[in-house]
Amino acid sequence: MKETLRNFCNSIHIECMGIAGIGPYWELERILKERIDKGQFTEFEEKDLKKRTDPKTTMENVQSIIVCIFPYYAGEQAEANIAKYTYGLDYHSIIKDKLETIGIYLKKQMPAFEYKAFVDNGPLVDRYLAYLAGLGFYGINSHIITEKYGSYIAIGYILTNYPFKVDKPLQRTCMQCGQCSKACPGEIILGNFAIDPRRCKSYLTQKKGELTVEEIQIIKKTNLVFGCDSCQDVCPHNSKIVFSNIREFQENLVQQLRYEELISISNKEFSRRYKDRAFSWRGRKLLVRNFEYIMH
Repeated sequence: MKETLRNFCNSIHIECMGIAGIGPYWELERILKERIDKGQFTEFEEKDLKKRTDPKTTMENVQSIIVCIFPYYAGEQAEANIAKYTYGLDYHSIIKDKLETIGIYLKKQMPAFEYKAFVDNGPLVDRYLAYLAGLGFYGINSHIITEKYGSYIAIGYILTNYPFKVDKPLQRTCMQCGQCSKACPGEIILGNFAIDPRRCKSYLTQKKGELTVEEIQIIKKTNLVFGCDSCQDVCPHNSKIVFSNIREFQENLVQQLRYEELISISNKEFSRRYKDRAFSWRGRKLLVRNFEYIMH
């Protein structure tokens, strides 16, 4: 059945698929507890540790987890002022559609098949699942790195009630050259495969409300008004990667936003123009705020 699944994934342009076990993930729980004790978390993270480390709290009859990698790299663009993962159509909807396609296909093969698909909105730690499924290895910037596509990837997973054979993690890490640590605007890369996300520029460009002087200084360090690619752009593992094989991440790209446009349109018009883009989820006003931080 796993071979059938792999072949089907390939047919819908998912090259990187693996199976993670169902835990509980005690090692991950220890790491997360440590980070929480140090205050190294943001409001975007699931607070319930059991939900993050025990898949059975989300799906009682889970037997295995299908994990898929979705590369989004579409090349460099000198004038870009948003993160690369937002150039194409919103990865949430693209990936969710593909995961649902897998689920529906498996349901046809096995009528008793049950599943729950997640992309970014699930309680489990998707990078850890990708690591468990042998799809990539950790960089010291806490990104998952793949051989072919580097770290410019998004991750989706499907909890299933079928016992697919579990894959093994890769026994390697990044080369730990330290380039990402030097490039990071918020200096958040701690060198022990952990980060302090509170000063991450990507997080700060999505954090609502007025920011502190220190947070504004971090945002001003590069011209990106949404997200941050600093640690990925200097990573040697990203130097010889290939472009995404997913059409929706290659066509109809938006790589630059204009301040003049954003201040001249309403929130409703902004939604009409950009609702199918990942950078739109926090709204027009936040992007305007970030532009003004960087310009002044």
